[in-house]
Amino acid sequence: MTAASAHGSYNANYRHMLLDFRADIFQRITVVIALFCMAAAYALIFTNPLPHQLVFFLFCLSGFTFVIRHIARRRLNLARYIFLVALYVALATSMILLPENWLPFLIFPLIFIGELLVSYGNAALALLFLGFTLLLSLTGHADYPLQPLALFLCLMLTVTNRGIQAINLLLLWYSSMYQQTNDLLQEARDHRAELAQTLKSLETAYETQRRLQTQLKHARQQADEARRMKERFASNISHELRTPLNIILGFTEIMHLTPEVYGDVSFPPKLQRDIYQVHRNSRHLLEMIDDVLDLSHIEISQFSLNFQRTDLNQFLTDTVAIVSNLFRDKPIEFIVAVADDLPEIEIDRTRIRQVVINLLNNAQRFTPSGSVTFSVSVRQNVVVFEVADTGLGIAPDKLSLIFEEFYQVDYSLSRAHGGAGLGLAITKRFVEAHNGRLTVSSEEGKGSVFTFTLPYEPRFSVRDTQPMPTLKTVTPDSLWLVVDSDPHVGELITRHVQNRQIIQVEDDANGGIEAAIRQHSPQGIIVNNPPGLQLAPHLTQLSVPVIVCSLPSTTQMVKKLGVDACLAKPVRPGQITEQFARYSPLRSVLVVDDDLGVVQLVQRSIEMQYPHIQVQRAYNGQQALDLMRSTPPDLVLLDLVMPEMDGFAVIEAMKADEALACIPVILLTATKYIYSDEETRAEMRINQCGGLRPMSVLKLIDSITATLETAGNS
Repeated sequence: MTAASAHGSYNANYRHMLLDFRADIFQRITVVIALFCMAAAYALIFTNPLPHQLVFFLFCLSGFTFVIRHIARRRLNLARYIFLVALYVALATSMILLPENWLPFLIFPLIFIGELLVSYGNAALALLFLGFTLLLSLTGHADYPLQPLALFLCLMLTVTNRGIQAINLLLLWYSSMYQQTNDLLQEARDHRAELAQTLKSLETAYETQRRLQTQLKHARQQADEARRMKERFASNISHELRTPLNIILGFTEIMHLTPEVYGDVSFPPKLQRDIYQVHRNSRHLLEMIDDVLDLSHIEISQFSLNFQRTDLNQFLTDTVAIVSNLFRDKPIEFIVAVADDLPEIEIDRTRIRQVVINLLNNAQRFTPSGSVTFSVSVRQNVVVFEVADTGLGIAPDKLSLIFEEFYQVDYSLSRAHGGAGLGLAITKRFVEAHNGRLTVSSEEGKGSVFTFTLPYEPRFSVRDTQPMPTLKTVTPDSLWLVVDSDPHVGELITRHVQNRQIIQVEDDANGGIEAAIRQHSPQGIIVNNPPGLQLAPHLTQLSVPVIVCSLPSTTQMVKKLGVDACLAKPVRPGQITEQFARYSPLRSVLVVDDDLGVVQLVQRSIEMQYPHIQVQRAYNGQQALDLMRSTPPDLVLLDLVMPEMDGFAVIEAMKADEALACIPVILLTATKYIYSDEETRAEMRINQCGGLRPMSVLKLIDSITATLETAGNS
């Protein structure tokens, strides 16, 4: 609101309030005068002689006041002036009817009433009345004190004028306060409206937030369920894939290393080489299955790479030998163009071999005829690997999607050529983990070119001051000992704990750990201890920090189930020799597995080394129990994962039967227990002789809280 509009508003309020004030005064004065006239007329009735004219005049004046009140309802200003003039006329009439010299002094209340009722004309009426009084005095009607009357009249006009000015000033101030109050009230109403709008917006926002939280909770539940399904799928599929692969590995190893087990059969050299190729590629496939399982549980940023200084020429020669069989008996020309002067670089050989094999395998799958060219060269401190084919090609709108997990350019092709859409996604992650780049260019119908680069530093050049984030530099301070007899625990920690060299030792009573500490000077020791089991006293007195954790392992599984040992598939002849030496002499062994190939492989391995041992076979838990009760064996080799009655139920039944409880059991498993049991939970505690410094404790708290927050969100 501007100053001019505010001033106009104040004046309007003032005039309105002054008008209301005069209307109220007018109503009150008319009532008082009407009552006064009626009371005076009533009093004069009882006088003797009766002043008829005066009584009549008073009644007329009383009636006039009621008439003027009626006029005031429509014409207030006119009624006020008529009423004031009538009062002066009534006073003049009274002076004519009653020749009393004090009557002129009644003009003083009339002057006050006039100042209250009208803004103009009151002084003129007073002067006219004074002239009328002078006229009556000159005519001899009455002897009025003119000088005192004139003096008091002037004084009364001055006093009433000042008083009315004060009243007007008070009304003006009140009007200003009233206006300010109204403004504040309006502002408060506006603020209240804004607050109501804000509250409504907050309610809407809260409702939106609540709805989003519900959706987020639902999405998180779906994501958790999808993650669990993915883990379950990865675990199940890895087990299903490992079982036939383990059989292939076991039989090919026997055929390659000990062909004499098949009698006097002499394998030709070509057959020996083919068997070796099958064995080597099967082992590589098993390693890739492990990688897929790992990728289903950890992000690539946490994926540990085993960097080794590698002669690329020799490495690529071995890799090409593996994939060359893919192009046999196919109308595809496989061209290899590898530079002779490739440098030595630090890579994870298994991962890069998998990258090359994936790209070449994809090229031959989607090239019905033509050629596939694999070339490797060096350009400006990067090694460039290129796989070019003359196959089907990829549509331009699909190029940005082919590196996504489970994406297929054409699902009909996946049925024709195989594949689940994981190869390129894993390939891209492995290349990026080496600080490299994987790109693709393609023209539909003409072929595709996949190119990936790996950075390297010349051996004699000055190194960049910023190290590559994925390279591991093992120093004496980053060496840790892992205390557990299960080799898979050491492998697990090595794969998932970055920038640390891991050496695994067994805890024994002969001071093996102390000797390992003196030999390696480790930064600390990681002890895999089952939950609820107290740490051995000698481990609490070591001079280095001790991290006690409970990671699932075959060692813990053996202790938990009360069996003698656990063998990971494929069972090697050396493992059988090592275990059977504990039970010598053995006359009969029962092999229990639902897979016929596994049973045959184990039987073949036993018969190869111990032809005198009788091997019994069972393909489910109930059949195994029946055989044990009818012909108790000296040893049971038991698979845990079987339909209907699994290995766990078999062990419980054996413990409940006194005749079977004494039979030793060795587990056969192809499952990684860290992923197989969703109810399994790991624990950890830290022990250091002499305690830790406060800053070290704070750093540990920071790392542990970050890990707990990550675990809480996953």
